[in-house]
Amino acid sequence: MRAALNAGLILSIGLCSVAVAQPVQKISTCFEEYLAALVQSQLEDGIAHCDKVIDDKTTPPQRRGEALAQRGLMYARRWAVVAGPGFAIQGIRDITDSLVLHTPPVARRHQLLTIRAQLYVATGQTKLGWNDYTTILNEDPNNSVAQNARQRLGPQEGL
Repeated sequence: MRAALNAGLILSIGLCSVAVAQPVQKISTCFEEYLAALVQSQLEDGIAHCDKVIDDKTTPPQRRGEALAQRGLMYARRWAVVAGPGFAIQGIRDITDSLVLHTPPVARRHQLLTIRAQLYVATGQTKLGWNDYTTILNEDPNNSVAQNARQRLGPQEGL
């Protein structure tokens, strides 16, 4: 339980910047840049826009992968707000599928792996979270987020 609470805190920090009072506006695309400021209804709208891109059979695999990544982040944000386990599971699934379909730039890949690791930990799958942090550290040994997260998780049995 404590690990899930810590993961929730980390996840909310990872997805949020300082939110400033902004009028709520309707979003019109899957690819919103700042998810932290979106309210629940806007996240639902964003997910629906991503669904259209993902479900369109004419969408190239790279673009479909980008939409899956974005929808995964939106589900992660919904999980951070509502803490529904279904949102975390869908976020994991979308991020995983996105990484199969496209190769994002390194910084984006590390963001996706970090969020997925946090969702894994939040759903009790600490070994899988540990593995994602290890992947990040293999590519960037100085990544302090992954270092700190692995330290908090402690050694994992069977690894």
